[in-house]
Amino acid sequence: MRAGVSRAGVTLCLGLSLGLMLAGCGDPLSEVPRYSDVPLADDAGQADALAPDTPRATVTGETPKRGLLGIFGARAAAATGDGGADAPGPAPRSGAPDAREVPLGATLPYGQLARVCGEPNRKLGKKIEGYPAKGSKYVLYDSAPGTTAPRSFYLTGFKDRCARQFTAALVIFGAPESYEQLHYGPSGAELPVSSTDAAYEKLKSRVCRVRKGKPCGTRMRTLARDTVFVSVYERFGSNPRWKNILLHDGEVVAVDLKN
Repeated sequence: MRAGVSRAGVTLCLGLSLGLMLAGCGDPLSEVPRYSDVPLADDAGQADALAPDTPRATVTGETPKRGLLGIFGARAAAATGDGGADAPGPAPRSGAPDAREVPLGATLPYGQLARVCGEPNRKLGKKIEGYPAKGSKYVLYDSAPGTTAPRSFYLTGFKDRCARQFTAALVIFGAPESYEQLHYGPSGAELPVSSTDAAYEKLKSRVCRVRKGKPCGTRMRTLARDTVFVSVYERFGSNPRWKNILLHDGEVVAVDLKN
């Protein structure tokens, strides 16, 4: 598990690295749930802890208007049947947790997901981290990296070419290897089963061709290439609850709230 958090003031000094590094200050994550609380094997996977960003505008509830280029470009692609690598994929189905579209800079309540479309990545904020570390499928951007207060995060790597926005004070990437070490380890039977847990079981069985309750095994590299858990924390420090998002193949598979 890796952690990296924004620096705030002169008292907090946390850097993004293979581990959570603290210099000259106490550990502000002492009460944050983490995979490292459970004994893991030496080859356990990694995750990245990151600090999120503060929203700048109020959500209007209206779908952002697209420019003429975007409108005619989409119609042209539909008319020609262009499904090449440059063509964006379909939007999430109606009722999906990330189906809503908002303009860049909108303020979202904690726990909500929304899409931000048609904006260049440079407008999303500072690039914090990617998953996987090499050849990143998903990239996280922080709109206000100088604070630990709740703010907007932007995550890219989705089929529809739209970033996903959410509000948090801390975000952790959890690789499938780490998840399996925890949930299929000695203490796994004691853990409650949530929506993301159930969705992972189905996904793992399909990709890895294994039975329910069994680890992925030799096909883990294939699964981990575009599958990750994103844990979203409301505060930087003690958190009685946190949001879990399961991503696979450029889509949001499941979302739940854990405590």
